[in-house]
Amino acid sequence: MIKDRKKIFIKETLKNRKYFSYRTDLVLYKLIFSVIVFLAIYFKTNDAFISVLISAQVFIVFTLINKMNISRKKKEGEELLITKIKREHFKNKIYEINVPDFEMLIGFLFEREGWKNFLKKGRHMYLAEKDGIINCIKIFKLYEEMEVETIDIRNVISFMIQNNIRKGYIIVTSNLGENAKNLIDKFNNKIELEIIYLDELQEMMEKHNILPDEDEFYKEIYYEQMVDDNKEKVKSNILDNKKILVYVLASVFFYISSLIMPENNITKYIFYYFAILTAIVLIYNMVSRIFENDFKG
Repeated sequence: MIKDRKKIFIKETLKNRKYFSYRTDLVLYKLIFSVIVFLAIYFKTNDAFISVLISAQVFIVFTLINKMNISRKKKEGEELLITKIKREHFKNKIYEINVPDFEMLIGFLFEREGWKNFLKKGRHMYLAEKDGIINCIKIFKLYEEMEVETIDIRNVISFMIQNNIRKGYIIVTSNLGENAKNLIDKFNNKIELEIIYLDELQEMMEKHNILPDEDEFYKEIYYEQMVDDNKEKVKSNILDNKKILVYVLASVFFYISSLIMPENNITKYIFYYFAILTAIVLIYNMVSRIFENDFKG
């Protein structure tokens, strides 16, 4: 259903970091540490076979550890991404429907939760009974940028106190203003008001199996992945200025290794490679910054 699910889910846990960068860094660190182990054993024993054998074992151990970390990130990323997609789907659907349909949905959910004998009392306000107790239900269907104002909450509180109703629910699709929240806290010794936001509504819908099946959300993830032209390139990963520290440390390490083992030309060539790569990245980023400043100027 989804090609390369692992990559999609892992990317969700990496935030602003690139997936290709993350995987290549794992390989780079694994190789450097294995070489460190090889040089340390070889310097101590002067036995190339034992050094290769132990460093190979270290390489395998780190490979298994990395695999476990990747599996953990995949599972974590899957949970994060599915939760985000579900919430976006639910929020969009809620904002699409009109107020009467939204109020019908709230009534349906509350009936599933055990409320009955609904009675409309004013604009977007209902009374309902549960366990022999009358509850007040006030519905505010607003857009995300809007807030429920203090006067709206004051009207709900006044109605409840005047009608001797102790328990109430405020359904809101956006948020409450700070003064409105403070007003609710001020009267919490007289009435009990519970705020139900979109997250709580979504939990109620999931509880009663009203949302689409999981497969629909996986399809949505795959569609977004296909539309998003976010191809990681080798060049952008190698020339990332965040890698300079890694390149410098690698250069220093392999330079010291070439001094310890002057007969081994491989370490010397690797040192040259990282030293040149460091210089290229520094020059590339300096030139890019100059061009960027000139463009802005």
